Amino acid sequence: MKNFFAQLPYKIANMMQGRRGMDNLNIALLVVAVVLMVLEMLFGWRALSWLSFLLLILACFRCYSKNIPARENENQKWLAASVKPKRWWDMLNTMYENRKTMKYFRCKGCGRILSIPRGKGTLRIVCPKCKTEVTKKS
Repeated sequence: MKNFFAQLPYKIANMMQGRRGMDNLNIALLVVAVVLMVLEMLFGWRALSWLSFLLLILACFRCYSKNIPARENENQKWLAASVKPKRWWDMLNTMYENRKTMKYFRCKGCGRILSIPRGKGTLRIVCPKCKTEVTKKS
């Protein structure tokens, strides 16, 4: 039995040779599956249980797949689709962290989020994207 556990890491590594393994899309699928399982336990909705099961099956299929170019293409599409939500979330975190020293507002011309330091009086701000001038009180 000792020999079995000593050889187990090598056997697993040998089995995974030429397979895709974990990537960002797989991690997202697993996180969504776990969240759906928790929601199913809280609310008792049977459909969530089946959906989480299907997501787990899909994640295992992607992990053990030998069709690496197809899985890489799927992962690249996922990464491209998740850029805007990540950027939005990072901006919200930055705005929250700097809420005491900076004041944030949207440009009326292009909608870009601009910031000015707090406590500096009335300032004239020029948007770097569309060159719209705005006067704001900090």
